[in-house]
Amino acid sequence: MAKQLTILVWGAIYGEVIGYVLSALGGTTFDPAMSAVIPAIGGLIAINLLSLFVKSPEKK
Repeated sequence: MAKQLTILVWGAIYGEVIGYVLSALGGTTFDPAMSAVIPAIGGLIAINLLSLFVKSPEKK
């Protein structure tokens, strides 16, 4: 659960930064809600899909 919350928070932070920079460079209006929600959900989906393919190492 902590991994998913961390991904949500950092996805939102990176989304805000990237969304602001791209809107400033493109001359468009900045929408903070969409810039946070879409990357956070995308990161959550990506990390959950990645965990299906990558197995944790076995402890000896």
